Amino acid sequence: MERFGRVALSIRNLISEVAMHHMVTALRLGPFVNSLCKRPAANLDELRERATKFMQLEELLCFKSQIRAEEELIEGIRRR
Repeated sequence: MERFGRVALSIRNLISEVAMHHMVTALRLGPFVNSLCKRPAANLDELRERATKFMQLEELLCFKSQIRAEEELIEGIRRR
């Protein structure tokens, strides 16, 4: 997202609809793209805001998964 933002800002007279189209088509399939298909972003600011929220959610899920794995490892050691 940061790289896209930098490139988009460097283009003169960039049409936001064109930028949003290219941004969305470049994304890998997943929950964020599904969300955009169901309810397209109104503008680039909304697209960035929603992307940030999804990235934070992914980071939280990854963190919780790591914690769970560590807890299972500890529990396995205790059972021995």
